[in-house]
Amino acid sequence: MFQQDAKQGASQSLSLGERFVDQYYSGFNKCGKYYQPTSKVMWNGNGYSGEQFKATVLPDLQRQLSGFEVTGFDCHALGDGPTLITVSGFVTIDRKERFSQTFIIERIGGLTYIQSDCFRIV
Repeated sequence: MFQQDAKQGASQSLSLGERFVDQYYSGFNKCGKYYQPTSKVMWNGNGYSGEQFKATVLPDLQRQLSGFEVTGFDCHALGDGPTLITVSGFVTIDRKERFSQTFIIERIGGLTYIQSDCFRIV
């Protein structure tokens, strides 16, 4: 029974992760909808609340960003609620650079929210 529940949980987590990654990176100009005021964001070593990030950092990024190229991602359910997602690839702001990003997301009332976001140019 546990093994079957674990497989089902992994499948649901993967499906949620795939949808989130696709939507977040293909529509970066709309990604602000995933951040709540209480979201914790660490962006290239600088910490923000979700509210601060949406108001001060995200508008500049959306103007400067040329695009993301996701080369890989993985996701894992963290118990019955949140899902951990790790993403790697390339981002082009001034020039093309490698990035790594880790999210903890949660579905609440049919909507997906970011609890935690840690982005780093590597």
